[in-house]
Amino acid sequence: MRRALPFLALLPLVFLASGCVYALHVSSLPTDVKLRVQASQPQQHAVRVALEQSSDYPVAADGRVEFTVPRFSHGCDVYVFGVIKTRDGSAESVRIVELRRAGRVVRRLSLSQIAKLPTDEAGYSIVKIGG
Repeated sequence: MRRALPFLALLPLVFLASGCVYALHVSSLPTDVKLRVQASQPQQHAVRVALEQSSDYPVAADGRVEFTVPRFSHGCDVYVFGVIKTRDGSAESVRIVELRRAGRVVRRLSLSQIAKLPTDEAGYSIVKIGG
């Protein structure tokens, strides 16, 4: 018990000295995305992949659009005391897909949000715009 007491006394100091830890993520893989925009006039919308070199993709009259999100890296996870995660730095959580109408952003989506959307019979993720 006497040998454990100094160890237990130093344990809080170890936690305080460790501070924040940053864990760097690897780059995301290129991702093929299929969206179906449900709006009164879907052809008036466009999708932009907002990275260093942005790419715009027009939405067809039936609301369908296909595009590829290229490989990119975002940042780091942040852990307090090396244990408690306080920030998610994964690329999938960054809202890089912008749904635009008349040059204005209507909605921003991340790859993880797109993956959670309902899909139609052809595998297109459905995004509802407006009422």
